[in-house]
Amino acid sequence: MSTRWHTSVSAPGRVWGSFVGAWGLLTLLPFLPALATPRPRSPYFPLCVEVLVLGTAVVYTHRTRWARTARLGAGLGLGLLLLYEVYDATVYVATRRSGILYEDLQYVDNLSYFVLDLWSWRVGVLAVLALAGIGGVGGLVAWGLRTVGRTGRYGGCRAALLAVHLAAWPLVAVVGPALELGPVNMTYQSSGERTRVRTTTTRAVANARASLRLQTMLDSMRTAPVDSAYAAYDTLALDRRPSIYLLMVESYGSTLNTHPSLRAPYRALMRRTDSVFAANGWHRATARSDIPVRGGRSWLSIASLLTGTRVGHQLLFNQFQAASDDSTRKVPHLVRFLDGQGYRTVALQPFTFERPGLPVRNLYDFDVPTYRDDLNYRGPSYGLADAPDQYSLHHTHETHLAPSPDPFFLFFETVDSHSLWNYGLPPYLDDWTRFNEQTEATRSPHPNAESFPPVFLPDSITAPTIYDQPTPLRYLRHVAHELRVLREYLVEKAPPGSLVLLLGDHQPPLIDSADRTVPLHVLSTDSTLVAHARRHGFTEGLLPSPESPTLRQEGLYSFLVRLLAAHDRGTAPADTTALPPLRPRGVPPSLLVP
Repeated sequence: MSTRWHTSVSAPGRVWGSFVGAWGLLTLLPFLPALATPRPRSPYFPLCVEVLVLGTAVVYTHRTRWARTARLGAGLGLGLLLLYEVYDATVYVATRRSGILYEDLQYVDNLSYFVLDLWSWRVGVLAVLALAGIGGVGGLVAWGLRTVGRTGRYGGCRAALLAVHLAAWPLVAVVGPALELGPVNMTYQSSGERTRVRTTTTRAVANARASLRLQTMLDSMRTAPVDSAYAAYDTLALDRRPSIYLLMVESYGSTLNTHPSLRAPYRALMRRTDSVFAANGWHRATARSDIPVRGGRSWLSIASLLTGTRVGHQLLFNQFQAASDDSTRKVPHLVRFLDGQGYRTVALQPFTFERPGLPVRNLYDFDVPTYRDDLNYRGPSYGLADAPDQYSLHHTHETHLAPSPDPFFLFFETVDSHSLWNYGLPPYLDDWTRFNEQTEATRSPHPNAESFPPVFLPDSITAPTIYDQPTPLRYLRHVAHELRVLREYLVEKAPPGSLVLLLGDHQPPLIDSADRTVPLHVLSTDSTLVAHARRHGFTEGLLPSPESPTLRQEGLYSFLVRLLAAHDRGTAPADTTALPPLRPRGVPPSLLVP
């Protein structure tokens, strides 16, 4: 039949099947990234209004001179729609936030180096399969658009399409906003309002607006006044200088204390760990730290702690790097302060190594920066850093800390608990130097085996092969192993009176978390140091409780300086007279802009 429309309301059964099948395919495609990842999907699922609009245009231009143009436009629109959904889901998996394009473009360069590091013939095969999959999706889209155009000639199909429009637009324009459907999206929240974005289009618009706000914020910082609170720290001269450990455990997040399958074993782990420290004369106190990032980008968390400024964006971090390159301008930070007090500052970052086009930078001017290639490790590869953390920590202690009686500051960014927790647990050896004697990587024996420090998890968790367990339990086992490494080291080798800050760098990726907080523990064999922490509300022991306070990450710089000053003067915890200023929210980021 050559007419454009079939005016009859009825349609053959096979036409209905093709019509509904094609629409279902086209509607489902944009949701696939959200269905395959933890990213929250639209509350209107399975309705996709963008596909509804594009498909309707194809139906009503069928067999007109605009038909080909409409199909090409709809195909391009669907391609862009799917591309944005893939991009947004990828960003969410990696950072637990929705995309901000102006920010995310900064990671393209680093991502390319990461891909090169992982490149192998298997990765090449996966890349070929991915390209074939993209071609297959393109073919399915073309078939779906042709089918909806052909079957949409029938009056019954067009009536069904009209009914969907009559239901969809009141839902999207009135019901959804009135009922506040969809989760609150913190990424696009710029003030106190609760921002919700429910469709791909509104997310893309919010993305653009957030990008513009970020650009405006960075531009405004160049002329903003600089808070000089940290300059006052230069007048301090500490006589009592305990050695300091800043131990940032990779992915050690508060979700351990809230996740249904992790809470009970984690709390048992911390109770037993706490008892070991107590038996060895260590005093302990616990709070939470509010980190500016979730699920990744640990360098931003580190920058926030060391500079006392909330560094929540890569672009701001880039500005800080540029300011650090300016030899005429010294940005104040914790490492520089401790260096001025006579501390030997040591950084242990085993995952850091030089790549082509991506040089290693001693951004905070540590006296002894220790990276992967400085560890003299010759054993088999265990995870991302090759050397396990037990080896890295003890090697650094014996090489750079033990030979000198001077007080030191050790910043250790651990690696063994780095996601995706699919490398298997490294063994815990009674002699760490034996790692260099191994020729083949071995799995850790049962954690309660004789002569091995216990990991303090139930046998029901530690007995199964780790690769066979779900992601949350693999994560828990890696964190427990990491805490064992740190516990045994501190009990055996930390100098008397040392001050330890042990915290996570961010919540773990791939596991749902309610907020950005991580556990923050203060430990010392000197009770007065921990007493000063308790004055800030820290609760007794290592187990977080509802009463444990939440300190912002950028406030830890001034918290630590103030604690050291109070300890140096021997003042009672309640006496804050003449102590250096405390900045619980840090200082504005204009401090970091060149």
